Amino acid sequence: MDKRISSPVYSYRETNHSGGGIAATVMGGVSLLLFVILTVVSAAGGGEGSRLMGAVGFTAFVIAFYGMVTGLGSFRDQCRSYIFCKVGTLLCGFMVAVWFLVFCVGLAL
Repeated sequence: MDKRISSPVYSYRETNHSGGGIAATVMGGVSLLLFVILTVVSAAGGGEGSRLMGAVGFTAFVIAFYGMVTGLGSFRDQCRSYIFCKVGTLLCGFMVAVWFLVFCVGLAL
């Protein structure tokens, strides 16, 4: 009886990341960074914000929304690694929800 131990065959195929997924992740990170900065500035100012802060917040909302659309569109790329697509879409979607909640609370007050 021939008992050969066969070693597994590994294949290292280089996968490229989707450009849209990377862009979506960066946009989500920018939106999150702007949220943290505006939160710290607003807390330091006793909750009083200027129009500039509102404009920056709205811009961050638009960035997150566009990042979510870009991330969803990047799933169409073939033979790509989808990790940045998933991370970017989820991060941007989360930031869209956070910014929408902040705007709704601002309107209610």
